[in-house]
Amino acid sequence: METKRYRKILFLIPFILALTFANSYAQDTTAVKRSSRVKTIWDIPHKTLREKWMWIHRSVAFNITKDRPINYDTAYIRSYKKRLVVTIPVAARFLKFTLIDIESKNKLAFTPNLQYNLGISLSSRWASFIVNSRIKVYGGENGVKGKTNYRDYQLNLYGRKFTTDMFVQYYQGFYIRNSKDYSQYVSEKPYQIRDDVYAINIGVSSYYIVNHKRFSYRNSFAFTEQQKKSAGSLLLGIYYSYFTATGSPSLVSDPFRSSFDTLSLIKSGSTHNFGFNLGYIYTLVFLKKCYVTASLVQGIGGKYVSYRRDDNTTFNQLIGGAGKLNVRAGLGYDQGRYFIGAMGMFDYFLLGRKTSSTLDYTTGKFMLYIGYRFSVLKAETKMLKKLKLIDY
Repeated sequence: METKRYRKILFLIPFILALTFANSYAQDTTAVKRSSRVKTIWDIPHKTLREKWMWIHRSVAFNITKDRPINYDTAYIRSYKKRLVVTIPVAARFLKFTLIDIESKNKLAFTPNLQYNLGISLSSRWASFIVNSRIKVYGGENGVKGKTNYRDYQLNLYGRKFTTDMFVQYYQGFYIRNSKDYSQYVSEKPYQIRDDVYAINIGVSSYYIVNHKRFSYRNSFAFTEQQKKSAGSLLLGIYYSYFTATGSPSLVSDPFRSSFDTLSLIKSGSTHNFGFNLGYIYTLVFLKKCYVTASLVQGIGGKYVSYRRDDNTTFNQLIGGAGKLNVRAGLGYDQGRYFIGAMGMFDYFLLGRKTSSTLDYTTGKFMLYIGYRFSVLKAETKMLKKLKLIDY
C-alpha cells in the first residue's frame, strides 16, 4: 500500500510542475514578444467573434506577462521571480497543547509523536507550498510515544509588502510529555499515551512589511529572492485562530485526576484567538552568500473560550489579554542557482490573564532543505504561443 501511495505521489509531481509553470511563473515574464502597438488590453484584436472569444484569454495573459516596474532596491535584493524554485525538504510539522489548572498550577502537556518526512516544495514569487510524500526519514516510532495520525496543511503567501500564513491541522494521538512529573504515575513507560485525544487548529496570520523595498521576506522562507545586504523591517498585522481539543472520556485521565481541581476536568474545549501583530525581522548577510534570519512578533488581543467538563457543566467567557508569539528563524547558503539551509516557524498561543483552567497551544514546522532554481522563460513563451495567447 505504501509503495502504491508513493508511486501516485511521484506520478502527480509532473502535473504539479506543469501547473506551476503555467500559473506562477507566467506572472512576471517580460521576455514575451507581442506587437509594440499593444499598450492595453483594448489594443488586442477583438472585432470578429473568434477574436472576442480569444480576447478574454489574451487579456488575462497580457496582464500576467506585462512589464512591471521594479519596486525594490536592487542593491539589497536580487529577484528570481521568473524561475521555478523547487526545494527538497526534510520537514516536521506539529500541533501540541497544554491543559493548565489555574488553582493548583498543575498541567498536562499533550504532544504528538513527531516524524520527519521527505517532501517537495514549489515556490513562485508570491506563494509557497509543500507536498508531503509521507516518506519517513526520522522519528515516529510507536513503541514509546504512541501513534499520531495527522493532516497538516500550511500555505504561505509571500508578497512584496504583505505576507500571509494559513493553516488547517488535524491531529489524533498524543502522549503526555510530563507524565513523570506526577508521583502517582507508576509505569514502565515514560509517557502516558492518549490515542483517544484529537485536536483541530484553523487559522490565518498576516503581516505588512514596512521596509519592503530593502528587506526580502522571500529570501529565507520562499527562496524566490536573495538578500544581498543585511536589512530588517518592522512587521504589522492581524491574526485569527480557532483551536479545539477533545478526549474520551476526559482530557484529564487517571492517575492525574486527583492533582486537578474539578473545574479543570475538561472533556472538550475550544478557543477563538484574535488580535494585532507587532514585531521585527532581520536578516544578517555574511560572506556574501550566507545569511541568518530571526523574527519575533508579538500578537496582542482577545480570546473566547468554551469548555465542557466531565460533569457536563460548561464554561464560556470572552477574555482580554490573550496573546500570540510568533518566532521564525532561518540559516542558509545561497549560490544563486542552488541553495541549502534550515528554517523554522513557531506560533505560541498563550492566555495572559487566566481566570479558570485554560488551553495553551503551539503550532509550527521545521525543515532542512536543498533547492534549485529552474529557468522557465523559453518553455513559457513556447507554451503561450502554442495556445495562441500571444500571437497577435
